[in-house]
Amino acid sequence: MSSEFYQQILDELKKISRLLLLIHGDAIERELSKIATTKERKKMWVLIDGTRMSKEIAEIVGVTPAAVNVFLRQLSEVGLAENPRGKPPRRIIDYVPPSWLELLEEEEGRPRARKGRKKKGEKAALEGEEEQK
Repeated sequence: MSSEFYQQILDELKKISRLLLLIHGDAIERELSKIATTKERKKMWVLIDGTRMSKEIAEIVGVTPAAVNVFLRQLSEVGLAENPRGKPPRRIIDYVPPSWLELLEEEEGRPRARKGRKKKGEKAALEGEEEQK
């Protein structure tokens, strides 16, 4: 059989997968919500796309790498994610509820909170910007 035939089968399977996700999106979200119980965990789910290591996910979400690893372990145990050693974790079910995407989009619109003390004069500069608004 030719590679073209296999490609046609793969394309058809992708279409079926998309249809199933559309039809069963609410049920998938309910199941995910049993593990992704906080805003932070929902943000982690969005970021587990196979491109970021768990340390980077932790930095973006504002949690510890250990918190990300616990979440990944739980997802792996129920078959929702893969976390291969030395590679970025990824979702097995590539579905992200739209409201969960909005959590990260809201975060991007706000300036990130800095840890530590402000440098001398920085507070005054920030106050000056607020007065101008």
